[in-house]
Amino acid sequence: MMKFDPPKAELLNHAITLVVSACKTAFKDNLECIILKGSAAKGDFIQGYSDFDFHVFLKPEAMDGEKSPNVEGAIKFQNAIGKVNPQDFGASQFQIYFVNSQEYPSEWLPPTEGTYKVLWGHFPSNIKKLDDSTYLSYARKFLASTESDKQKLIERFIDKPDNRVPSIIRLLGATVKGHIYSVSMLLTSKPKDVLNLKLDELIPIVEEGIGSKGHISKFFKQIINWIIIQENWEYAREAFREGITALEEIHCWAMAESF
Repeated sequence: MMKFDPPKAELLNHAITLVVSACKTAFKDNLECIILKGSAAKGDFIQGYSDFDFHVFLKPEAMDGEKSPNVEGAIKFQNAIGKVNPQDFGASQFQIYFVNSQEYPSEWLPPTEGTYKVLWGHFPSNIKKLDDSTYLSYARKFLASTESDKQKLIERFIDKPDNRVPSIIRLLGATVKGHIYSVSMLLTSKPKDVLNLKLDELIPIVEEGIGSKGHISKFFKQIINWIIIQENWEYAREAFREGITALEEIHCWAMAESF
């Protein structure tokens, strides 16, 4: 059983207040909704490793592309949030995505009920809900990139000084997590149920389903000791090896299943 360490309520609420205030300052009447997604919302947060993942929905006139607000709004927001240190809140970073409330990014899956919390405003009603077959199609497409994702991570790792290795392991963790959600969707054919699972609920489904030798669970158990990843380079390199081996297991299964 993995032991998670969610942020204290007062710290999370303080972070939310800072982000909401910065959004109101920068975007005023163009702000429509702010949601919290990911591990801080679902309860499988890992201190120092996990992000606070916010999505901010803006009116089209405040946007300059699918995921980019116009430069004036961007400067105002950065000025309002720039002195905040995510580490003070136990997070690796505040991951804040800005979304056109009238046109959800084409390559993203819209958040499903139960996977997010509305912090301010109202979730845009025009964002369509997808059927299970669409989620499964995205899962197959994502799994097709497993081998290339693995190779890119090795390329990024190989020339890093020791103190930059944790940032690559964080990226590796996000990549493995994304792929095991895809695997679990295909194993169960219940993608919306899968998206509501915590990491410790997800891993046993995947490891049993693909005949894993336990590399996925071992990798995430190493990550939970994030302070050791940041201080012990041999431990960090071993975690990297486990994460890459986990991707190899997933790739072999996907190839065998013709995904």
